[in-house]
Amino acid sequence: MVENQSPKKKFYCLYIKTGCEWNYVKEMQPVLDSPDTPCAGKLYCLGKQMRLKTGKEYIDTLFPSYVFWETDSLDGLSLLQKGKGFVRLLPQTGEPQQLSDNDLELIQSFLKYGDVMPIVHVDFDMNDKIQILDGLFKGQEALVKAVNRRNKRVNFEVELMNGTRIIGLTYEVVKRIDTNK
Repeated sequence: MVENQSPKKKFYCLYIKTGCEWNYVKEMQPVLDSPDTPCAGKLYCLGKQMRLKTGKEYIDTLFPSYVFWETDSLDGLSLLQKGKGFVRLLPQTGEPQQLSDNDLELIQSFLKYGDVMPIVHVDFDMNDKIQILDGLFKGQEALVKAVNRRNKRVNFEVELMNGTRIIGLTYEVVKRIDTNK
């Protein structure tokens, strides 16, 4: 969880080879924590708890290929580039850029609940406007893009890194917002 953040700390987005995100964090966080490293920082791979129709639960990445780096200095970037699966720092515009205020707000809202989002509670249909009742997105509204009732999954959109990303979550119950008022 993110607590007591220094105002000097900034967040950056690292593009990591898909499927390597969790291992990258596991490999590189000890490097950042080492007293020999020129900068401190924390790596975050955001995940979501999912459930198969068999009932088995597993953790999947929320934003495939993205690892977020909270740091007060870019001095450790050369070390992070040596990590297995590292592709580049995003956005690819030449100079490293910290997350925009909107992206930072979204990522920090996720991190308030830890690195892994639990299964959320929902009740809706496609194209309904919904409100999440508990968990990471509690109180947030979203437009449903797809529903898989058999597997209890819902897809909705969020804006991140100057683009729209679809998030798929396993659900329990949400509240449909009556738009006919």
